[in-house]
Amino acid sequence: MDVVIDFSHVQGERASVRWAHPISFQLERGQYYLIRTNSTLSSPMFRLCLGFSDPSVGDVRVEGRAPHAMSRYAVRDFRRTIGCVFEPDGLVANLTLKMNLVVPLVFATGLEYEEAMARADSMLQVMHLSMWADVRPAALPAEIRQTAALARALCPRPALLLLENPLASVDDKETRRLMSLCRAQAETLLVITHRYDSVLNEFSDASFVWDDDGFRTAA
Repeated sequence: MDVVIDFSHVQGERASVRWAHPISFQLERGQYYLIRTNSTLSSPMFRLCLGFSDPSVGDVRVEGRAPHAMSRYAVRDFRRTIGCVFEPDGLVANLTLKMNLVVPLVFATGLEYEEAMARADSMLQVMHLSMWADVRPAALPAEIRQTAALARALCPRPALLLLENPLASVDDKETRRLMSLCRAQAETLLVITHRYDSVLNEFSDASFVWDDDGFRTAA
């Protein structure tokens, strides 16, 4: 089994409130896992995956490595291989939508400016966002902001996508189209939703519920 993400008896972040129950799960390469939970649990899970915090108990491994134990330079390079959407969307307010895609490509992945601009234009077209390219986030409808955040995560062409409540404001038809794009462009997906979503569920290879009763397979 080729494991990409491995949580083993993890019970939250160090120096934070421990989870009621430790959780253990493994995400295999090439799969799409869906977890239904709440924001007090989903954000810490992704912070642990990205090495922004240490587990209080247990072990977290991503691609066989412990993100929290990496050096500053190693974890920076590691994060370049992962596309991530946190809630809220995290778009930079004083940049246009297009530049929200371009700037991370230049400074995080090292692409030349012209190549980053071309890749952003291509992604905006694929995501049906071209008409919004020169608009700043505050003027965007909620569904466009969420689609833009997903576009930014996909732009570096990551092998792994971590998506927190990514398309809650997007209608079912567009969600289906965007999730098809995600599955085509990223090898492995971990999606967390804060409510039951039939479209996200139909794309998943395995679905879980995580609440006060623990972490378990969805019924």
